[in-house]
Amino acid sequence: MRLALVVVVACSAAAPQAARADDGVYVTESFGVGTGRGALADPLGHVIHARLAAGMRLRFLAIEPWMLAELQDEREGGLRGFVGGDPVDGRADLDAYGVDARVIAPLASTRTSRLEAYVRGGPFIASGTGALAGYHGRGAGVAGGIQITGRVRALGFLWAPLLFVKRGPMATGAIYLDQGYDFYELQMDGAPRIRARVGHVSFGFAIGQSF
Repeated sequence: MRLALVVVVACSAAAPQAARADDGVYVTESFGVGTGRGALADPLGHVIHARLAAGMRLRFLAIEPWMLAELQDEREGGLRGFVGGDPVDGRADLDAYGVDARVIAPLASTRTSRLEAYVRGGPFIASGTGALAGYHGRGAGVAGGIQITGRVRALGFLWAPLLFVKRGPMATGAIYLDQGYDFYELQMDGAPRIRARVGHVSFGFAIGQSF
């Protein structure tokens, strides 16, 4: 969590300037690696961390509903890695849905782009499949990151080379690096309660009015 600690300091120092950021709505998606700790180390292990969110930014604060999946890359009965099927014996997936508050602070800017840091966190509900089938519960997560934001051609998100053409509607686009922890409390009738965490690092992109 060294990155998150650096981001907290940066946000504290720069928060007054962040109030000049534009308001707007956005969508964001990220993929990375998650690692189960404690009681989740064996059923989860190392997984694909996939997260999809939509948000509304007002000055330096954004509210962000999201959903995520911690997915095994070895599956039975589906396309390896992402689509369908079930985790192999002894392994599990986790699904979670929640809402984060995101605090954003500018670090540097040019005429066409800006570098920003953020911290985010909030509650969620979760459930398991595979070795964790029948488990459900709640938790809370915290993360920090750095993003590079600028104005781009919106059609470029359909096909990357279109980012560089001089025609078509403009949108705000961003790429970012995100690191954090999700803390789970899961239970099932007749089974031991699970209190454990998942650490994750991911790379993502966003598009919208402002973020």
